[in-house]
Amino acid sequence: MPTASSAKTRKPSLSPTRILSYLECAVKYKYVYIDKIGRFYFKAKPQLSFGSSLHHVLQTFHEQGASHTQEEMVSTLETQWISAGYTSKEEEAKQRETGAEIVQAYHSAHQERIIAQVETIATEKTISCDLGAFKLSGRVDRIDKHPDGTLEIVDYKSGRWEVAEEQVYNDFAMRCYQLILSDLYPDTPITATIYCLRSGISATTRLDSEEMSLFREEVTLLGEEILNYDYTELIPEPIEVCSECEFLRLCKRYWTQEQRKEWIVDEPSPEEGF
Repeated sequence: MPTASSAKTRKPSLSPTRILSYLECAVKYKYVYIDKIGRFYFKAKPQLSFGSSLHHVLQTFHEQGASHTQEEMVSTLETQWISAGYTSKEEEAKQRETGAEIVQAYHSAHQERIIAQVETIATEKTISCDLGAFKLSGRVDRIDKHPDGTLEIVDYKSGRWEVAEEQVYNDFAMRCYQLILSDLYPDTPITATIYCLRSGISATTRLDSEEMSLFREEVTLLGEEILNYDYTELIPEPIEVCSECEFLRLCKRYWTQEQRKEWIVDEPSPEEGF
């Protein structure tokens, strides 16, 4: 009978969010993913609550066979609404109204996809592929299948009004999703779309085989760097994004302690004072 020590070690998993956190600030990555203290510092934000509320409604809509009317989608929004983070009842009420308008517009847009024979085959689905030292994983908002067999990854943006093809093409998360899906469906054309829920504006691009291969190499090297980094020797340094970071007070505490150490070292001894 195998012992616990002989059990196969689970391969680490890296998501686009996790990788981007490292690229933004390795110290923040350490706090969140190594020390796991994020729950003590992260606070509810209205934009995140709003986006999550919409995601729940759209997921329910597709899981129920996209048979809901606009009124039923608005009703679902009311029952699945997340109130956390709003600063006032007025702000929340305004966002509820905006949310209702968004889901109704989404319903209308979906009718056009039906006419175009576009089939939604997955919503809020976690997908992953093996890159050797780790698994690259991500949660996609929606995957559509087109009549010609093309699979389209759709990423909702609840705070944006516009998007351009270049932005989709350069979006790190969208590249990760394309890479994963191309591994899962190697002989299938894959496209990536960012869909602005507030306006209905979207943009779509795809990586060719050479671009996909190059990105695979880049993200593999980056993932290995993240996993092999010595976080015990990491020292917080002020950078541009510090002002908006949830962990700023924690880093400030470190800087204050280091400054005090310098004061103690630099302070003249009693003998030096005479």
